[in-house]
Amino acid sequence: MHKIYLLLLTSFTYAQTINFNEALNLTFENNKDLKNQKLNIDLAKLNIKKVDSISYGKLSFEEQINRTNHAGYVFNSKLSSREASFNDFGAGEFRDSSTLNVQPENLNNPKDRNNFNTKLNYDIPLFTGFKLSNQKEILKLQQKANEVKYNLNKRQVSYEVLKAYNSAVVAKEFIQASKKAKESISFVEKAANAFYKEGLVTKIDVKQAKVHNLNISTKYLEAQNKFQLALAYLKFLTSKSEINDVENLKYIKLEDSNFDNLYKKALENADELKMQNISNKARKKNIEISKADYYPTIYSHLEYGFNDDNLTLDGDKDYYNAVIGLKYTIFDNTRDIEKQKSQIDYKKSLLNYEKIQDAIKLELEKSLLDLKSKEKILKEKKETLILANDIYRQSQLMYKNHLIAMTELLIQEASLRNTQAQLILAKYEKSLSLAKINLISGNSFIEDNTTLKVIK
Repeated sequence: MHKIYLLLLTSFTYAQTINFNEALNLTFENNKDLKNQKLNIDLAKLNIKKVDSISYGKLSFEEQINRTNHAGYVFNSKLSSREASFNDFGAGEFRDSSTLNVQPENLNNPKDRNNFNTKLNYDIPLFTGFKLSNQKEILKLQQKANEVKYNLNKRQVSYEVLKAYNSAVVAKEFIQASKKAKESISFVEKAANAFYKEGLVTKIDVKQAKVHNLNISTKYLEAQNKFQLALAYLKFLTSKSEINDVENLKYIKLEDSNFDNLYKKALENADELKMQNISNKARKKNIEISKADYYPTIYSHLEYGFNDDNLTLDGDKDYYNAVIGLKYTIFDNTRDIEKQKSQIDYKKSLLNYEKIQDAIKLELEKSLLDLKSKEKILKEKKETLILANDIYRQSQLMYKNHLIAMTELLIQEASLRNTQAQLILAKYEKSLSLAKINLISGNSFIEDNTTLKVIK
């Protein structure tokens, strides 16, 4: 008994009722896509640092060890270690001018030799035709694009959470409506049984009421299943398996329903436009990068090392090599082609910006019309429900007075239940319509001044 009590207590402790703001905050905190997008922002920052690192140059250590009897390599290694002598040229084999054509043995067939070349290299680009600076600016734009995309994903996730949360609320309302319908029809069934015992109605009335009651029981079970499915999706989005109930339907209210004001706000806040604007700037920078090939490239290579037949740091064996190089392309027709392609990409990007503006305008117009339609439908469904309730109550009274048959009473009950379902769906659809307008206009789905509870 103690174990059963502990189990019930544990279940009660971890079961949670959640409201929309809590669901949204939990999703922001746990959503895997949002976490990935944050990592993309970090990667973009590292790419900027990488370009900065290139401009600082690269310092490297190099150790080359080789053994060879290759005449050229052996003689070069002797020269590099300052050990070359006239004997390497076969000086001992020259007797007079008649022996000038003698092939020196020491030079052509040297003994095997080890060579250790120990050196530090420093390579740095001095001027790249502004390619590095422009590339850095593009990477900064990419970082900004990732940040804007993160906000865009948050807004899209907000809309998805609202749909999931309100779906759970609606499913819960269907359960409550089915429960009330079951209570109502159970009363009708009891009345039919009582009338039948008194001989006022036939057995068919009892059977019809019972069948109707069973059908409502089925609808009740279906509503419970839909509620559990809706909760399962909400748990998936929030990554919180403890959720077992939801609060009230969430409406994202509109501060202003004027089209011109909403459209102006949408143009200011739309992340899609911000991303396209960033794309425009990046493509404009690509034009500058394509011009880099018209400039000379200047680079430097610094080298300091030691060369000997063994590993050494002897100052007599050291050397340095300082190089400044310049490369300038005199003719390459592909440069102009690449430049023209970049200019075309930029023009396409500008057109896409205008296209997004037009799409936002169209979506906003459609959403406002949809909202007006949904509000009108909701108003009508509320009025219809009042009438359906009156008709059903009147039908119950008429059935008790034997003025209508059981069939007619059950038809009116089914009509009432259907009207209730339509009203619930109308409220849900209005909530989505409001959310869609807020999504387009860039409004936040969560109130900043709301104190949010944390599920532990």
